[in-house]
Amino acid sequence: MSRNIRPKFSPTTLPTPMNRPYPAPRGTVLLLSCMDLRLLDETVQFMAGDNLLNRYDQFILAGCSLGADMNQHWETAFFDHLDVACKLHNIQDVYLLEHRHCGAYQVFLGEAGTFDDSAPGQEQERLKHRDYAHKLAEKINAWGQQHGRPLRVRSFLMDLRGHVELLDAVI
Repeated sequence: MSRNIRPKFSPTTLPTPMNRPYPAPRGTVLLLSCMDLRLLDETVQFMAGDNLLNRYDQFILAGCSLGADMNQHWETAFFDHLDVACKLHNIQDVYLLEHRHCGAYQVFLGEAGTFDDSAPGQEQERLKHRDYAHKLAEKINAWGQQHGRPLRVRSFLMDLRGHVELLDAVI
């Protein structure tokens, strides 16, 4: 019985780091991403492309930043996790990895979370993701200041092919 097994990344097969318009992470990163199963491999590739293979903690919420905003329990769980990750792994950078065509946006926001593939629709979607990511980034920065842990937060938007754009470089 044959199984379809996905290849694993090794140091010799990692994607070449692209010229990224932000400084390299200083150490271990906490990644908040969405639960979308279509982008699991692409998420690992993105992190490996930032030289973060085996150097990041991952926390997953439906809708990524929106999930933390819409559900107080999830926001509390995220910040509890951030606290433990900082203590155990000296987190200095937080990545918020949003993605296009997010079903959680449709669940939480209804029609306001549904975007078409036209240029104006894609721009609306990008701005909505940016706004929720920025809102959470502000809370992360406030948390870091309260706990004496300066954190750099970067937010990204991934499309369904795994292409990633920077939403905010350093917040």
